[in-house]
Amino acid sequence: MDENVFDLDEYDLFSALMDNMADSIYFKDRQCRLVRVSRRMALSLGFSDPSQLIGKTDIELFGEEFGKKTRIDDLQVMESGLPIIGLVEENRNENGETNWTSTTKFPLRNSAGKIIGMLGISREINDLKKRERDLQYIATHDLLTSLPNRYLFFDRLEQTIQRTKRYQTSFAILYLDLDHFKRINDQNGHDAGDEFLKQVSAHLKDIVRDSDTVARLGGDEFAILMEVIRDEEEVRTVAERIITSFGHLSAIGSTVSIGISVYPRHGGNGALLLKCADHAMYQAKKQTNTYRLFEYD
Repeated sequence: MDENVFDLDEYDLFSALMDNMADSIYFKDRQCRLVRVSRRMALSLGFSDPSQLIGKTDIELFGEEFGKKTRIDDLQVMESGLPIIGLVEENRNENGETNWTSTTKFPLRNSAGKIIGMLGISREINDLKKRERDLQYIATHDLLTSLPNRYLFFDRLEQTIQRTKRYQTSFAILYLDLDHFKRINDQNGHDAGDEFLKQVSAHLKDIVRDSDTVARLGGDEFAILMEVIRDEEEVRTVAERIITSFGHLSAIGSTVSIGISVYPRHGGNGALLLKCADHAMYQAKKQTNTYRLFEYD
C-alpha cells in the first residue's frame, strides 16, 4: 500500500477534527443540549474531558443571562433553517473577566432533510477586541494627558445639547489657555512642559464634577463641558476656583485665561458655543489670569 495514502475512515477524520481544531466546535440537539463538543471547547471551559459536557445547556455552563440569549439564537437557526454567520458575543465570567467570541451556527439535517439539531463554531477574539478598543481610545483621547480629545469632546457636546433640549436645562463651556506656556518649554524643556500639562489635566478633573468633561483640544488649550448648571454664577465660581488654585500646581508656575459660553444664551449648536467660548478666552488673555463670559458686542 502506498504509504502516502491516508487510511482513515470518516469517524477517524471527524475525531481528528474535533480534537485538534483551535476553534470551539459543538453540536446540539433540538432541546439545545450539547451532544458533542471539541476538546478545545472543553478545555476552555475548565473540563478535562469533552464527554463531561454532554447533555449540558448554555444556561448551566454560562449562567442564566448569557445562556438564554444563546438559546434564542440556537432555536432561531433550528426553526428557520438559516445559519447565523460571525455573531459577536460577549460573556463575563465569575471572575468578572470578559470573553469575546465570534460564532457561526448552522442547522443540522438528517438524510430526510429534517432539522435535528445545530452545529456551532466559536473563535475567541479577545486580542482583536483589545486592538479595537486600543484604536478607539487612540482616536478619541489625547495620548499625553489621557483626556478626551477634540473629537470626543464634540461628540459629548452634541449629546449634551440633545439631552438639554429634552429636559430644558442649561450647560456651559469653559475654554482654557495656559498663559506663557511657551516660556515654560523654552526655559525648562519640553519634558517639563509635558509634565505640567499632565498636572493641569489631573488638577482640572479634580475641580469639576464627575459628570463634566475635561478635554485637551490641542497644545496648551483645554475645554470643560459643565453638563448641567443652575445659573451662570455657578460657572463663574468654577472659573474663579480654577484661576485661584492654578498657581499652586507646580514650581514651574503658570496662569490660565478662561472664556465661557452658556447654552442656550450664546447659541444652539456646538461649533458656535465653542467659538463663543474661544472668543471670550482671547478677551480674557488680553489681561491674563482671569476669565470672561462671552458677550455680543
